[in-house]
Amino acid sequence: MTRILVVDDELDIAEAVRAVLEAEGYQVSTAADGRQCLQALQRERPDLLLLDVMMPVLDGFGVLEHMQAARLDVPVVMMSAIRPDGRLAEYRIKAFLKKPFLLETLLETVDRALAG
Repeated sequence: MTRILVVDDELDIAEAVRAVLEAEGYQVSTAADGRQCLQALQRERPDLLLLDVMMPVLDGFGVLEHMQAARLDVPVVMMSAIRPDGRLAEYRIKAFLKKPFLLETLLETVDRALAG
């Protein structure tokens, strides 16, 4: 079963994304900030990481920096209400989802990211 880790400090968004993805047959876990994300990555290796940019404790780019340093090769889809264009090019991001996004867009983006 394909495992996806959803990281977002907005609980409503994380739970809505979880529900949609679980309904599609994915195994989904969530984290509320970057630190929890890194802890989850130590416990499990998801097939895809849906990562919010703006979060307390450690933001999405901080997570990406830790992942690079630890050589964690997990595909990442970034999510945010504001597109941080300048910084996206610094990392190997599979896709960017601008919030708010349609559920169909979420599913299409996840499918494309998992396909390669």
